[in-house]
Amino acid sequence: MAKGTNDIILRDRLQFDIDANGRTDLVYGRIDLSDYVSIPEAKGLAIKEVRFQLRTRNNNGVWPNYMGATDVSTFSPTPNFRAEVKLFATTTAYENVTDVGIGSPNVLCVFDKQSQLIGGGDPTKPGEPTALVWDTYEKMHGTPDLHPEGYDVVTDLLIGIAAIGCNHPNLAGTTAEIDVMLICEKKKITSKDLTQMLSQAQDV
Repeated sequence: MAKGTNDIILRDRLQFDIDANGRTDLVYGRIDLSDYVSIPEAKGLAIKEVRFQLRTRNNNGVWPNYMGATDVSTFSPTPNFRAEVKLFATTTAYENVTDVGIGSPNVLCVFDKQSQLIGGGDPTKPGEPTALVWDTYEKMHGTPDLHPEGYDVVTDLLIGIAAIGCNHPNLAGTTAEIDVMLICEKKKITSKDLTQMLSQAQDV
């Protein structure tokens, strides 16, 4: 959606660690909105658009499409490897990533990415797969485009991420990054708006 006359663009870059086993337990980065939001001053933001970009510090910063291990011999005789990333924007910190979906209170959007490597082994040659098939899937659940009204916030925005099986050489044991772009509009928050936000927080 085109930028509106009163829209402002906010950007941030957050970092998270992926351990040597390709795992990141649920962690959060905070986007500081304190210059724009204040309940006592009735200041808020209507977030109209959320965009994510996963980045590595390797390979020109490009996140690999297939996220798993590339040395298939470690999975002989039949490789079957799956990697998953879940990334989301919220104003509520959830303790368990499995509780997070677009039906969860105060969650704006959820991005899922999965990749899988499947091999067919030759029984006469243990450890030497004859065929490898990889598949990848990614989906932004909810909508990255919340125009025209936007999603009202009066607090900082949290970006949560969890990953498992990301054993790709450019991912495992590294510090990776999430770039976030928000298109927002400053808004005067009324008591009706606060009531609606409270109601949304109690949905589900």
